[in-house]
Amino acid sequence: MNQEKQTVISILNESYSFSSISGKNNDFISSVSSDMFFFRESAAASHMLGISAGGEITYTIPVRYTQARLPYAILSRVKSGEGSLNIEGNQISSGDVSSSDSKAPCILSAGDILFLPYGTACSFTTARTPFTYDVFYLTGDLLSDYAPFICGESGFFCRSHSELDGVLGQLIDSLLAYLPKDDSLSLLHISALLHLVLSSLSQSAAPEPNTVLPTHVAQMKALFDTDYQNPHPLAELEATFGISRYRLCHDFSKSVGQPPLQYLNQNRIRAARHLLRSTSLTIHEVGIAVGIENTTHFINLFKKSTGITPLQFRQTSLY
Repeated sequence: MNQEKQTVISILNESYSFSSISGKNNDFISSVSSDMFFFRESAAASHMLGISAGGEITYTIPVRYTQARLPYAILSRVKSGEGSLNIEGNQISSGDVSSSDSKAPCILSAGDILFLPYGTACSFTTARTPFTYDVFYLTGDLLSDYAPFICGESGFFCRSHSELDGVLGQLIDSLLAYLPKDDSLSLLHISALLHLVLSSLSQSAAPEPNTVLPTHVAQMKALFDTDYQNPHPLAELEATFGISRYRLCHDFSKSVGQPPLQYLNQNRIRAARHLLRSTSLTIHEVGIAVGIENTTHFINLFKKSTGITPLQFRQTSLY
């Protein structure tokens, strides 16, 4: 077993806690079939979209599981059965802004498509078995760019197939066909297919056509995109734009799909991932470089976003 495959298996086993109604506990690897689920041995380059593991999973008896925050985004398609997915709520606070997000359960049934971004923690319980679904554990820096458009303010995507583009099912079938293949051309095909899938989900989630971003929102967004190394406290933004901090947060969240702090930190973590992968800067130095001087806060924020610590991310990126 090569290092890439071993690392993926280890992460999934550590991140899932399974139990059946009978009380028997299982790890992730024992919940999948070796001829239907694949742990890929070749990792896609960070600038590409890739699949670290994926395939079809079936629960023939009622099960429950909890999933810790993962360094993968998750794409799923339900084939049969019903279940209830609970997304862990977020609590975001810093300086003058504090907000909480409590998510209602997502009821999954045949034909539903689910997308969970990096670092999503959740729990799942089957409601009707057999419950069969396709699942893909996705990697690639561009996932962070797609996620806001797919998930919006809810933090995740869950839609019935009747609400989605009919070609989406064919694209997912094609992804399944490529899972056993690890050659370079297959990695390119998988990346291209994932772009089509995520673009389709983004289009499905897009609100009705609207006017351009309000001027103050566009300027804030540009500031966060290019100058994420600086703190940009709300009091300072309030003075700059002559608009109350409440309205700034409200308008930004409504227009961009994320609160200002969450969007700013998303840019910081994206930059940090690049530095961890491409430089020899220490964890403390990477934090400072992206605008988070407190190393403990940087580590906690990074783990909340990706599911693993900066050091673990650097180690897994070496393979």
